[in-house]
Amino acid sequence: MGEFFLRALGVFLLCGFCTMAWGAAGAIKRPMLIHRVSLLGLEIWTEARPEWDVHIDLGRGSPSFIAETPALSIPPAGMSWTLRPDIAFTAEEIEDGARGAIEQAAWHYGLREPRQLELRPASYGDLNGYESVFSGDAHGTPVDVQIFCGHRLGRPAVLMQAYTLKGKLGRIAGHIRRSWTHVRYL
Repeated sequence: MGEFFLRALGVFLLCGFCTMAWGAAGAIKRPMLIHRVSLLGLEIWTEARPEWDVHIDLGRGSPSFIAETPALSIPPAGMSWTLRPDIAFTAEEIEDGARGAIEQAAWHYGLREPRQLELRPASYGDLNGYESVFSGDAHGTPVDVQIFCGHRLGRPAVLMQAYTLKGKLGRIAGHIRRSWTHVRYL
């Protein structure tokens, strides 16, 4: 019995030590699905476990790639990437251009004073631009939104949005980071 206890304790300590060493070396990599969306000219990563539902929306004049959590996910969330092939900014125009695009999107979430939004510089994957976080309304439901508008110099602008229930944006921050940091032009 004593020998069994010592062996079990040794295995337990060894496993704990390996876990600490492995944890110090890096975090677990989550599986992601890579979508090469030729209509948008973008490579977009979305969660694989659980797999987010994806589709392309052509209804707003500019093509959008939409990814949403599966049914019964808590919190429900979504992300979208909209390419604006008609808009390309110079380095001097990007802040004003991003502000205009973000304010227009915020207006659709019910913000009546979008000019008061705070923008901060941000970079994701191939894109450099500006982002903002705000609370709004989506069809009668209070939501929190993180929105980014950016581009790579000489390429079309991309508007990225992530949205979920009000007060839950922090719960999807990892999903946003894993997805947005890998966005690339094809």
